Amino acid sequence: MSPDGKSSISFAFPGSSCSGIAWDGENVWLSDAAEKKVFRIDPKDGHVLFSLAFEGELGGVAWDGKHVWQAERSSRTVSQVDADSGEILKAIRVEHPMGELAGLCQEGDSLWVALSGVGQIRRMKVADGGFMKAYPTRSTVTGVAVVGKHLYYADMAEGKVHKLDIPSGSLLISYDVGGKPAGICHDGKNFWIADADAKTVRCVKL
Repeated sequence: MSPDGKSSISFAFPGSSCSGIAWDGENVWLSDAAEKKVFRIDPKDGHVLFSLAFEGELGGVAWDGKHVWQAERSSRTVSQVDADSGEILKAIRVEHPMGELAGLCQEGDSLWVALSGVGQIRRMKVADGGFMKAYPTRSTVTGVAVVGKHLYYADMAEGKVHKLDIPSGSLLISYDVGGKPAGICHDGKNFWIADADAKTVRCVKL
């Protein structure tokens, strides 16, 4: 069976272990756990524009219009990072006793964080990390993206992207995207999927 969605653009990871992906309006950001760096990449050809060093076990990455947000998996901390200097401006602890921070997405006044192992996406306040709501997922959740009233999350073990209805939290449809999707983001038209199996980023229309 061929994967759902047609890939229009594809480029290789700059590192060896992508753990998150984000869109900033023009470029793609990739966090790499092995390299301990966050890369800003030209999506047209995969050229690395620059990179920021980040210590810890990197999880998902997000963009809020001005700053990078980087998740640290084991400490369950989300840090707001200056996109030019790499300086950590503030850090928010995700108050949950289990799981690791995998996916991350910023939307309005909310941060959406995916907890792998637990099987949950938590919606928090950007201002202080205050808990807003939790959504059940597969335990192998990796990336997360919000598009309108829908929540999309990547499932690396199943090679799928699942679509949830935000108001109810119910599962609407699952897409077979193939490979091992380690992260997902949306650019306003299409999805970008980081495939840990092929070590490539693919632009996909679902």
